[in-house]
Amino acid sequence: MQIRPLIALIVSIGLTAAPALAQGTHIPSFSATTVQTTPDQPDRAGKITKSGPYMRLEFDQNGQQVIQILRPTEGVTLVLFPQNHTYIQQTGPVQPEEFADSYAPPCPTQAEESGLQCTRMGIDVVNGIPVERWHIGAASESSQMLILWDPKRKRALRQEMSDGTLVQMTFLEMQEIEGREAEHWVTEFSRQGDATLRNEWWFDPELKLVLRETLPGGIRRYLTNIVVGPVDPGQFEVPDGWLRVETPNPILQE
Repeated sequence: MQIRPLIALIVSIGLTAAPALAQGTHIPSFSATTVQTTPDQPDRAGKITKSGPYMRLEFDQNGQQVIQILRPTEGVTLVLFPQNHTYIQQTGPVQPEEFADSYAPPCPTQAEESGLQCTRMGIDVVNGIPVERWHIGAASESSQMLILWDPKRKRALRQEMSDGTLVQMTFLEMQEIEGREAEHWVTEFSRQGDATLRNEWWFDPELKLVLRETLPGGIRRYLTNIVVGPVDPGQFEVPDGWLRVETPNPILQE
């Protein structure tokens, strides 16, 4: 089964949602509508709801509504299918509550099992932003990567690959997006012999969330109808009477 939410948790160096802050700080609960526009294709819309370590994602896949609920402090992911009142429950590693919304390294999930060495080499400052210097690579391969990791935003401000590829992030200014103060950033991807690719994104430092981004090819992702405040805990539970199934819904398989 392949479940592709419109907005997903950041678990590596990639983009989308960043639901974390430094340990000991508080992220307000919120909900928002998610929209993705692609040239010559219908817009895709969904919803994201966040409260503490819990997150709920609502989206359509293959014409059917899907709800994904992530409860990392329990090691539980729920995938709900409202059309027939069924759900799937998946289990994984449990994150202690005090760390569920805190620090995360840039290492890929299960790096050691994949033969990757992920080593923290020290601390630097880039444009006034404290970053961690990391080296990621497999000892048996020539492909290596140097990352300057921003633990607050959970992104790499700079990535240098052994083949000469460079990914560089630059802060531009603060801007108001959907009534909220956001950091305006640009990311440039360059490789020898190829044109430089560029995308822009706007980061909410209070919600630790990307409010808007533009990607090469004319793709845009953004949040609207942002509501900050208490969220009903029932949003992260399976409704009474729904049937748990072990087999993926065939409508969602490709």
